[in-house]
Amino acid sequence: METAPTTRRLSRRRASAALGALAAITLALTACGGGSFAGEDADQGAEDRAFRLGLVAPTTGVASLEGNSLVAGATLAVEAVNAAGGVLGHPIELTVADDKSDAATSTQVTQQLIRQNDVDYVLGTIAGDTSVAAGSVAAEAGVPFSTVVNGTVEFCSPHFWPFGASERMMVEDVIPLMIEEYGPRVGLVGNDYIFPHTYHSVATEIIAENGGEVVAEEYSQLGTADWQPVIGKLEQADPDWILTAVVGGDAVSFMTQADQFGLIDERGITGTTSQQEFYGALGTILEGRTTALQYSDQTPGADNEAFVAAYREAYGDTGSISAIAATAYEAVRFIAAAVEAAGSYDADAISEQMSTIRLDGLLGNLGFREDNHYVVSDMVLVRIDEGGVYTTLEVLDPIDDTTARSCS
Repeated sequence: METAPTTRRLSRRRASAALGALAAITLALTACGGGSFAGEDADQGAEDRAFRLGLVAPTTGVASLEGNSLVAGATLAVEAVNAAGGVLGHPIELTVADDKSDAATSTQVTQQLIRQNDVDYVLGTIAGDTSVAAGSVAAEAGVPFSTVVNGTVEFCSPHFWPFGASERMMVEDVIPLMIEEYGPRVGLVGNDYIFPHTYHSVATEIIAENGGEVVAEEYSQLGTADWQPVIGKLEQADPDWILTAVVGGDAVSFMTQADQFGLIDERGITGTTSQQEFYGALGTILEGRTTALQYSDQTPGADNEAFVAAYREAYGDTGSISAIAATAYEAVRFIAAAVEAAGSYDADAISEQMSTIRLDGLLGNLGFREDNHYVVSDMVLVRIDEGGVYTTLEVLDPIDDTTARSCS
């Protein structure tokens, strides 16, 4: 049965003052693009209609926490861009499709967005296999595609631009700090799909470079309810600290049970389970932990303060704002800047501009490498404090991931 995409309706709770601040930031950011706007010639190659953005996200299912954060950030950005005049004089029209964290559904709804909704760009989704599924459909159709979730998607194309931090960006700075604070013996745990294996492969290399050793590496399927067998194996290996690549609702289950069984009483732990969207469920279990994120809602600066204020006004959310929401927000504005610079909705024209744009905003100086299409952005070292405050300890230098892959 087909899962129909739905056009995202703007919430009536939006505050005009907050959107005005975001619109001003949008204008300032797009003006920083490395590719200049097309000016009076911008409309010549553009259709006389809205720019159609398709968003694939798991708004239900095991990754719905992340999926709904993705939708929230993208929706807020569309509103801000439209409040600032849209792209090439036209609004962005956002259509959201729920892929339920299922690769077959991702394929189906992406095909529908492209064939029936005639979208100009596809943004999404969360899990690696669903991202590959959606991206493959978009690549075959010649439609630009971007992800916002962290981790390397195992394919590339001339029109694929992933905004999420790569595995190397996520762990290169935090692993030496954890070894120094807790010790060299490391336990790895994750869900059993592409991203956690790639994440831990990169981590293993960096652990060895810093004099550490992996003493356990355990995986469990998405949707695992009972983590006790995995916890038992980790306990038996007796690591000094644990690096997690557990995602979605499983992150909450694993951390709750790890706490109940005493696994993390005296051990350090960091990784995906430390992300902001999990604090509401985990609370004090996360407090005092340190991790590296692509975004923190506590990072000082006018841009971030305006975004946080507008996000809370829009969604009534007083908890931590996830990096996925912020990255989705920046992705939409970055795409808008690329369309403006291209002066067209044409896929080749947009992709030609993607590696030339630089936006100084929520993720620092955001851009892409031209060769392998990896994103370049700041990372933030944070400590999780009482009440879910992700206190910025240090804004880390951007990590330029030179890992070779063919995107031509």
